Amino acid sequence: MGKWWLNGLKRTLQSMLDWVNRIQSKSPRRGASSLLARQVHIPTPIVAVGSAVVLFMLLLPQVGFALPRVLALAGLIAVLTLFFVIYIRIDLPQFVNDDEAVFLIGLCMILGVGFIELCQRFPQFSQYGVPVGIIAILVTLLLHIRLAFLISVMLSLFCGVMYNFSFNAVFIAFFSSMAAMLASRNVRHRSDMVRAGFHVVWVTSLCLYGLSLFHLWSPTLTWHRLCWVGINGALCVIVSLALLPVLESFFSRITPITLLEVGDFNRPLLRRLMMEAPGTYHHTLLVSALAEQAAEAIGANSLLCRVGMYYHDVGKLEHPEYFIENQTMRRNPKDKAEHHDKLNPSISSLVIMSHVKDGVALARSYKVPEEVIRFIPEHHGTSLIKYFYMQALEQGDEESPSADSYRYPGPRPHSKETVIGMLADSVEAATPWKSPATSA
Repeated sequence: MGKWWLNGLKRTLQSMLDWVNRIQSKSPRRGASSLLARQVHIPTPIVAVGSAVVLFMLLLPQVGFALPRVLALAGLIAVLTLFFVIYIRIDLPQFVNDDEAVFLIGLCMILGVGFIELCQRFPQFSQYGVPVGIIAILVTLLLHIRLAFLISVMLSLFCGVMYNFSFNAVFIAFFSSMAAMLASRNVRHRSDMVRAGFHVVWVTSLCLYGLSLFHLWSPTLTWHRLCWVGINGALCVIVSLALLPVLESFFSRITPITLLEVGDFNRPLLRRLMMEAPGTYHHTLLVSALAEQAAEAIGANSLLCRVGMYYHDVGKLEHPEYFIENQTMRRNPKDKAEHHDKLNPSISSLVIMSHVKDGVALARSYKVPEEVIRFIPEHHGTSLIKYFYMQALEQGDEESPSADSYRYPGPRPHSKETVIGMLADSVEAATPWKSPATSA
């Protein structure tokens, strides 16, 4: 009787665990690998609340410990968190159950406030050199440009408040962030980051010159503050380049910079595909071009589609001779593939299906990003290898063959890009010269 509370606690903890498991099952990135190879994904509500608490603790020393100020700060953080949650649910629903994206949003807000506080610790560091644009660049490349705009507005307001409600600080922080955000939208190579820093410098310089005319600053003071604007742009480039690879790896994100590096045909795995399976390589080029054009037409990530389809059939490197595009000696398209003549349909289907599992293993061994690896199993989904299934039914050698044993293991496509990849592969495989038996 004395331990009635223990049973209640057990039931409460079990209910919380069940809720966490239900939330985890909804995460679109549950199977993603990251820097720490984490197996447990924290539910997004817990991540959001945790980020708000850390932000509160970071701003508390700036605000002071008087009760009205503490309550005002708590209310402000709560309103901002609620606003972010509502905005994401309405405008960016793909991030609602993405715990890593929510974690990254919170971390970027904390980093932004941390950069402002760090600059404040050095009295000689001017408010015109605070590199708020770093966060705008990171969020644009790792998450979404509309989210980058929202976070930039918030950080600009925080910057003004932390610099004694300075309008100049808000003005410079906002326009430097806007310049960084818009310039990083078209970043494709690491050298483009330098161009983004240059845009930060010239836009902020124009804003600062406007302030100098408004406040009637002396030329010496204006030139001194323009030097801090140059430092601002340089810090945006240097710190962004330093943080980007770390955040990409830890949060399983992928940027256009990484995609272009992964899509370079001088990389070892793609060179192997070119040399050892030239027919598959040609097929890959056709499919990637189809997928890229389709993605551009509907506003999906065309670069991810193109690079993902470069790797979708790398598993055929294990047994290239069993796939029709690599059988150069085959003359009559109506004939069956020679290598499959010696196999029964069930074995042939296993050989065809194995290119999915082999492709995932090969891509991971060559350290291909997880976002690209997803194209390998998802471009077939759980579709049926109909040719060999019908062949098995016609031969009658097997007793009522199960259709499930002739299906790819999946999973089904989870994004617009992998759906486009599946459709492009199916369209290219349906060309008249190909046999459906081995054009997987």
